[in-house]
Amino acid sequence: MKNRINEKLKRLNAETEKIYDSLNGIPAEKLSDHTYGWSIIQVFSHLNDAETASLKYMQKKVHAGDRMKESGMGNAFRMWWTNQALKSSLKWGAPSYISDPPEYEFEEIKKKWAETRKAIQMFVDEYPEQWMNKLVYKHPMGGRQNLERAVDSFIYHQIHHVHQIKRIKKQLGI
Repeated sequence: MKNRINEKLKRLNAETEKIYDSLNGIPAEKLSDHTYGWSIIQVFSHLNDAETASLKYMQKKVHAGDRMKESGMGNAFRMWWTNQALKSSLKWGAPSYISDPPEYEFEEIKKKWAETRKAIQMFVDEYPEQWMNKLVYKHPMGGRQNLERAVDSFIYHQIHHVHQIKRIKKQLGI
């Protein structure tokens, strides 16, 4: 199962690089323009904050060890439904604890996000195989989930915000 999770993390990182590539040549003031809501930089900041908060939760939850509950079909279905919503271009508010993302310089947020992804990779690498079906993660909409579905949620969350980035670029005429 770890191989599958690692492949998903590689795909997530590759998709992040594609987003960065799509912004090449765009002036810094456009990337931080929040005329129409969040700026592109704030979207990145939000994604990083969400992944950081998720990682911190999992790092705390893992201390329960074998006492963590097992994942079941209900958990899987709830996350599937959540991911379908995230794939869409529907809009809804972020949870309050990550709803006001800070502004950074483009290179600074890229560095912070890379550090978060490295920490997630380390967590996955060190995660015991026997706990792969344990409920280590909690999604605001999808509820408690196992580690693989946590990574899936990062993928679908990013897909969701790619729609937002495209919308922002269009509004800004870039």
